[in-house]
Amino acid sequence: MNYIRRYWNILTNIGTRPDMSYVEVKRIQMVNLIAILCLLPTLCFFAINIIDHRYLLSTINLSNTICSITVLLLQYDFKHNFAKAMLLISNFIFFFLGAILFKNGGEYFLLCTLIASMLLYDNRRIHIIFCLATAVSISLFYLFPTIVPVAQHVPKLRLIFNISNALAFIVIAVNFFLQIIYNNTEKIEEQRRKLESINRDKEKIFSIVAHDIKSPLASLEALVLMLRDQILNNNISKEYIQQLYQQIVHQNQALDDFLQWGSSSMRGITSPAALVVVKPLIHDIVTLFADQIQTKELRVEIDIPEETHILANKDHAAIILRNLISNAIKFSYVAGKISIYCSKDQAYTHIHIQDEGIGITPSKSALLFNVVQHKSFGTEDEPGSGLGLVLCKDLIERNKGLVHIQSIPHKGSIFTVGLPTYLL
Repeated sequence: MNYIRRYWNILTNIGTRPDMSYVEVKRIQMVNLIAILCLLPTLCFFAINIIDHRYLLSTINLSNTICSITVLLLQYDFKHNFAKAMLLISNFIFFFLGAILFKNGGEYFLLCTLIASMLLYDNRRIHIIFCLATAVSISLFYLFPTIVPVAQHVPKLRLIFNISNALAFIVIAVNFFLQIIYNNTEKIEEQRRKLESINRDKEKIFSIVAHDIKSPLASLEALVLMLRDQILNNNISKEYIQQLYQQIVHQNQALDDFLQWGSSSMRGITSPAALVVVKPLIHDIVTLFADQIQTKELRVEIDIPEETHILANKDHAAIILRNLISNAIKFSYVAGKISIYCSKDQAYTHIHIQDEGIGITPSKSALLFNVVQHKSFGTEDEPGSGLGLVLCKDLIERNKGLVHIQSIPHKGSIFTVGLPTYLL
């Protein structure tokens, strides 16, 4: 069955290209479908009519078969306009001749040709031409039935078969394009939802830039001016230098989060996963925050075996862990402890980052990774952008991971990130 389906897909997709629009592809598929459906019956009737000594009708059948093959060859050569024109015009002529000469129900196939022309062309002039041609042909057939002598009547069973096929084609063709309309509607709705999501993200970013980037830059400007005055008065304060440093580190981290979130949202750009050894990565991140850790007199304990690894994009893993460790430092009390350890199950390596800080209420923790938070401050008034955890959630999902939080207000939190140990 799969074998037949595979070759059927090959035949119906003759002449299609990946750069074509959805409707264009469907129209090409419909031309192929009509040509294939005409090919086998006309070939069979060619043989049957020869046996029944209807040589003229068998000639018409053979000509129809040859035209169907030619249509598929034109499609293969990407001459789609010629293929459509040949399919409709040749079938119209052959069906008209069959109806007028043999009374074989060909007039019903003329209606099929009219419907096919309306589905395959957007040009209303073509619709009108086929409509007039169909109306004139059927009028001649019923108003002047003896205008052309009937060569030979076909059996009634053949007549019923042709009429049934014509009606079946009309139903199939209409449903074929109704499905296209429904699919297009679904695609439009999906694109609308994506655009709404992009617009929401854009509004969040502009809101954060307006409130959480602009005001710290203004504060940084004031600190620089004060430092200049101190330098001029030969009275340089270490506190001011430390404040300047913290402001610059925060701004750099916030801007990095914005840029990483923006780049990670670009669909179609994939980052390959690789085996990442966890412990060296965490050591590098902890070293990055050495000054903040020392300032708050924190103890950071890392209990991760040397061989522990994850399967993820290394840059993504670094961003995720950096944000979570940064939050643990920011919301820890002075002289507190941060524990970083891991556990494993069959599919994931879970990295746990535990602090003894201010904690989070259950209502807030439920939204923490899904909604950009308002500007927050740590235990020593360290500012935060509110964007980091949303970025983490996005990157964790892109790496087929999991995230979980356990928190008790005023006692601390445990952030757990589960990333694949092996290829899922």
